[in-house]
Amino acid sequence: MPSAHRSLPALSTLSVLIATGLAGLPVTTCAAETDAQPATTAATATAAASTLDAVVVTGSRTSTRTVKNSSTPIDVISAEDLAATGQANLLEALQRSLPSLSQIGGYQSDQESLIRGYQLRNLSPGYTLVLVNGKRRNASAYVSGANGGGYPGHAWTDLALIPVSAIDHIEVLRDGASALYGSDAITGVINVILKSQAHGGDVSVESGQSIDGDGSRTSVRANVGLPWGADGFINLSGESTRQHHAIRTRRYIDGYLSYPALDANGNLVALRPNNRLPAGATPNPAEAGRNAEANTILSSPSYDLKAFAVNAGHGLGDSAQFYATATASDRTAQAIQNFRLPATIFGTYKAPSVLNVWPDGFLPVLETKEKQYTGTAGVKGQLAGWDYDASLTGNRNTVRTYTRNSVNYSLAYPGAPTDFYDGKLDYQQGIANLDLRRGFEVAAFASPLEVSAGAEYQHERYQRGAGQWESYTGFGAAAFVGYSTADAVKATRNSKAVYVGAATNITSRWYLDAAARWEDHSDFGSVSTGRLTTRFDFTDALGLRATVSNGFHAPSLGAQYYQATGSCPCGTTLVAQVNSPAARALGATALQPEKATNYSLGVTWDPNPAFHLALDAYQIDIRGQLGQSSQVGYNAQDPARITDNSGTVLTAAQKNTIDALLGTAGISILPGDAFFASYFTNVGNTRTRGLELTVEANQQTGWGHLRWSYAANVGRTTIEKVGAIPQALQGLPNINLLTKSSEYALRFRTPSYTQVAGLGWQNGRWRSNVDLTYYGPIKRLNNGVEYKLPPVLVTNLSGGVELGGGWSAALGINNVFDKRTRKVPAYARSATDVASIETTWDSGDVLSLIGAYWYGRVSYRF
Repeated sequence: MPSAHRSLPALSTLSVLIATGLAGLPVTTCAAETDAQPATTAATATAAASTLDAVVVTGSRTSTRTVKNSSTPIDVISAEDLAATGQANLLEALQRSLPSLSQIGGYQSDQESLIRGYQLRNLSPGYTLVLVNGKRRNASAYVSGANGGGYPGHAWTDLALIPVSAIDHIEVLRDGASALYGSDAITGVINVILKSQAHGGDVSVESGQSIDGDGSRTSVRANVGLPWGADGFINLSGESTRQHHAIRTRRYIDGYLSYPALDANGNLVALRPNNRLPAGATPNPAEAGRNAEANTILSSPSYDLKAFAVNAGHGLGDSAQFYATATASDRTAQAIQNFRLPATIFGTYKAPSVLNVWPDGFLPVLETKEKQYTGTAGVKGQLAGWDYDASLTGNRNTVRTYTRNSVNYSLAYPGAPTDFYDGKLDYQQGIANLDLRRGFEVAAFASPLEVSAGAEYQHERYQRGAGQWESYTGFGAAAFVGYSTADAVKATRNSKAVYVGAATNITSRWYLDAAARWEDHSDFGSVSTGRLTTRFDFTDALGLRATVSNGFHAPSLGAQYYQATGSCPCGTTLVAQVNSPAARALGATALQPEKATNYSLGVTWDPNPAFHLALDAYQIDIRGQLGQSSQVGYNAQDPARITDNSGTVLTAAQKNTIDALLGTAGISILPGDAFFASYFTNVGNTRTRGLELTVEANQQTGWGHLRWSYAANVGRTTIEKVGAIPQALQGLPNINLLTKSSEYALRFRTPSYTQVAGLGWQNGRWRSNVDLTYYGPIKRLNNGVEYKLPPVLVTNLSGGVELGGGWSAALGINNVFDKRTRKVPAYARSATDVASIETTWDSGDVLSLIGAYWYGRVSYRF
């Protein structure tokens, strides 16, 4: 069942939901980070899940904070809660558990459908730091960019690669924490705590499919704890998941032609715009066998994931302990791309020989082969009165991309390849940490003054390797153009940091925690951050908490060295490396870190051990938001009408200005050609404000134990400032740093509010859960027209039984009432779209086209 520690509110419906009995999710617990523990039985797990007094290790360098008395909002989600969601991976399970965390909704094209992003507090996934046992986990080698990416220049940790079978619990800090952890922790921190028991284990098999009978998925997960000497442990985990496509189509309208037409002599001729017959032509006889549902791009991705983890610890005498963690993941995933019609092959790309191979068109498939490795080894203990923790961490993510079942229209010769290797992305990260902590008795304070200090060194390496030459030459592989040799790059950087902190209870009711950090990066310089958090308990039940901090997000190596070149009949597009001659000619400057200032104020109320309420307000100001510049260049394919990327006719003076700018970088636009260039840049400032509410309760009745919870999040992002247009581009039309579509992507990608509510019941060996997610309206933009997706309620049911002898079984249905992606209203669809496709589904919806999904799980605990 999803965690009781979810985030936040649409306050107006709180009383309604609770009154109708639809509130409640399990209260979860947190275990010591690396101590060996005995195997947990179902009964003790349930008991543990009913307390909020678990000590948390995220968000403070002190060791006495719990969920209830934390000075910052923290959610704790147990392994049982993750498994009970019936989701395929950690990312999807967290989305079900936290209203403040939203997976980027709907269908995403290209690599972003396979390396999924997520938003904490309505902001970029690049602003959320992920830790494993308190140690930094790397972001993906993939950088969101020109191929349908929603966050230009941003990279994020691929949560779906972390094996769920290895997780003891997860702590989610919903607040800025750069002063503690460095870059990326602008919106919060997800700390994955691995299992550490030295005995016992469990095995489970889960399988299910969509209500339509496709999209089947099977997962096998296992965990075992082994003793290592008298005081050590080795905990091993592994899992394998196979997810198949759920096929969903974009149906062509009746009468929409798929094949080139025939002239009076029976020769093939190109169709007119919107696939209409040219004068004097007749439809191709092949139209009689046309497949109106050939375009299955809306289908869910398929993948095969194998993941492993080890967590180990061993005593080194009376005052030290060795520890080590490692994870390894291997995933091959496929995403179906747009169907290529025979008429398009013949008319637009003028490649009739391709019809010899694909007479009825073809359906390209984008495939990624991703490998992720992480490892940490360290020693912690006590020396001269100080607690110390010294560690080395190595992380690596490699993504190889392929285009299957496709062609390069420019290379339409007999025997030309139909499968392409598009290139490799590789990111490596090495980190050395030293953390120190000591408590000092100070007479003026009600508790010891906890002083902390530390240092960190980090080395990063990024590589983009070219694909096979056929993947990028000319038009490149249809659907995904490979990385060219001109776009290939190798880059490194290093950074060093020092940090200090102090925390204490000034009085028995007033807690104060301060932290500061200084970092210096070899490429963009130094950044200083600070954080002050406090809590005052007016009574044992009522507390007030507040935090002010500043943070930053360093421009990744992938962003700084990103370059992508593409070509099609409409011309050539270049996303230029920001420090390249082409970008500099168009006014680009070096990328600067995105900087943030965070404010939060909250109240907690715990009138008895069985009830907890927390309400937090927050504001996050981000300066220098990363984005993408306007496309600069022109289309000269019609000599009588030279236009910019927006279709505006340019004057001779404007054309000459562009020629002069590009000429300084050695780029010339030839007559009959088209060329447009852009680059990543800091585009402006945003402000995000919101409220988060969590209500949790436990109740023991004569017919079982109940766990109730309600949580909600409401947030709003505004654009506070847009950066100045570079001097070199002033005077050109349609030049801006934030288009309307980019603004909507920043502000309205997630619902204006999200509410979750649920009820968990257990009586003896039986248990059941009902939980609901109520998504608020989403403001959308399509074809330049604004519309709203209305609120929607999604219901999930699950139940299970202990069978005895360590065996248990569970059944569940996610999305019981089969809610699916909503349609784009007719008034917001383009004329081309209306002329070709029956229905356009909203690609930014929080729902998917998969619909209801049922699953069953059998587990054995030993």
